[in-house]
Amino acid sequence: MGWGRVIKSGIVGMLLLIPMAYVSFRFLNLTEGVTGGLIANIDDALASLTEDLGPLSLLVNFIAGAAIGALLIFLFPIHWCLFYRPDDIMLIIAITLPWILCCVITSAIFAHTPRGGVHTSLAIGIGYAIILSVLYIVLALVLPLGSTILDGLLMGLTDMPYLLAVLTAIFEGTLVGAVFGAFVGSLKYKPKGGKKKKKKVKIKAETTETGELFPREIAEEKTVSTPTSDFCKNCGARLTDEDLFCINCGAKK
Repeated sequence: MGWGRVIKSGIVGMLLLIPMAYVSFRFLNLTEGVTGGLIANIDDALASLTEDLGPLSLLVNFIAGAAIGALLIFLFPIHWCLFYRPDDIMLIIAITLPWILCCVITSAIFAHTPRGGVHTSLAIGIGYAIILSVLYIVLALVLPLGSTILDGLLMGLTDMPYLLAVLTAIFEGTLVGAVFGAFVGSLKYKPKGGKKKKKKVKIKAETTETGELFPREIAEEKTVSTPTSDFCKNCGARLTDEDLFCINCGAKK
């Protein structure tokens, strides 16, 4: 994923976190879980306060509920729920579910690899971390006592100052969501060059005609007729087969 795509996915994920925070606020009793039951049915209180607005009451309820849910998600880290509310499973689900849902949906839209799912999830957390850190710095510059009051309030709620609590909550939620985002990215992952053409290597078998190491010269046998010779019984002269009489003494062969 390029940087432009990562930034775009981070912005979309940040926007998706808002309705997910409303889901935790409205259906998972996030406010009641964080306060230990001290504040309950706040959604019903909002509905009764805005019933005179008519059709706009639904929009106002959604905006107010999403704002309260997002505020609680940003201020209370996941490890705080595990340390101080270990038996409240619904609180842990209400804190982690918005991060998981926004990371999964955003990764399903933009990510095509496990790394892309992780980058998308981290972009969401980094975006919110920048915004909330800048707000704190501006508040500290404009109202020095405002930042002190905010740090004291968070120390009483989470045993951490504002910046540490907010950054811890954001990145803990982002890392949990990144696991699911990477899983979604792995489902869409298609390796490049998966279908490679197999190169056929043709091996030419060279046939060599080898002759005999010691070639034989076969010659036609030629019959050479050699005349046989006899001897005369009378004088002992040599006679041929054609001689009927001895050429020396004239005796018959």
